[in-house]
Amino acid sequence: MKKCNFLKDQDSSMSKIELKQSLEKIEKVINDACGFFEQMNLPNKSNANLSKPASSRGAVTTARPPPLVIGRDKDCDNIVAMLHDKEEDAQPDTNKAQCYSVIGIHGIGGSGKSTLSQLVCAREEKDGHFNLVMWVHVSQDFSVDTIFRQMSEAASRTPCPQFNNLDTLQTNLQKKLHGKRFLLVLDDVWYNNRDVRQYEKLQQILSPLNAGEAGSKILVTSRTKDALIALGAAEQRCIPMSLLDEDVFLKLFKHYAFHNVCVAADDRIRLEDIATHIAKKLKGSPLAAKLVGGQLRMRPNIDYWRSSRDGNHLDDTMGALWWSYQHLDEQIGLLEVIVSE
Repeated sequence: MKKCNFLKDQDSSMSKIELKQSLEKIEKVINDACGFFEQMNLPNKSNANLSKPASSRGAVTTARPPPLVIGRDKDCDNIVAMLHDKEEDAQPDTNKAQCYSVIGIHGIGGSGKSTLSQLVCAREEKDGHFNLVMWVHVSQDFSVDTIFRQMSEAASRTPCPQFNNLDTLQTNLQKKLHGKRFLLVLDDVWYNNRDVRQYEKLQQILSPLNAGEAGSKILVTSRTKDALIALGAAEQRCIPMSLLDEDVFLKLFKHYAFHNVCVAADDRIRLEDIATHIAKKLKGSPLAAKLVGGQLRMRPNIDYWRSSRDGNHLDDTMGALWWSYQHLDEQIGLLEVIVSE
């Protein structure tokens, strides 16, 4: 298997957009790879810490920290209240022929939009206000038939039959939505208002949804407000992601950096202080907290944490992603060997 070196030189000819897209794909690979290493009990760089002096080493278990959602209760409450609004109150300018209205969440990458939408879904599953609760990840390069399949499977909780044409997929989905009040989350929708084809694909996604019962809702997450409006959200129903309070963000970061880490009491105090300074560099990005905190957790070494604190590579989410990628060489190399055998 050929080793991927296309991100080794951050100053290469790769554009910022290309780098951003590549890093987002790598994030998914990282998450999948972490799970793989845990299941197989494979070694990682943290083993090197065991040979260090007692004053600078720490022990860490292989289990990843559980996902933590904090500081979003108010946001979740507000969105749920909007979802439960009566149809005529939710969007006065909505086409009365539609059974649904649209609410949107927008914010920069890594700000917690997907996490918030999942929190809303979990609450709605328990609440029972909707007959169906569906969560579908759209992404940048989506196909309409794939989205229809995902909607169908989310609606029935069973695999979608292998229909070979779009019309049959659409009809199948309409049957599953018929007479039911649904909540559909369309997560991570990308939209370029100069791309007519992309707009047409988004409208195709909406085409079978009017089979549902009045009062249905669509919750969209995107980096841009334009995507929300293209899918039918009124201006007042486009919600910007708020930053977490500094103390809440620090708690989130420490959750990922210290989960199951065992160090001497004096070292813990020093690491806690360093973590406070590192957290300030991450500008409130939950994604950066997860990635950077996870890397630090695997190396609970004071010198390593200090070097991370003193560098300028963690000053934004992209920098944090790049830094995390640079510290994965050993694990990725081992994974490549396994896959190629």
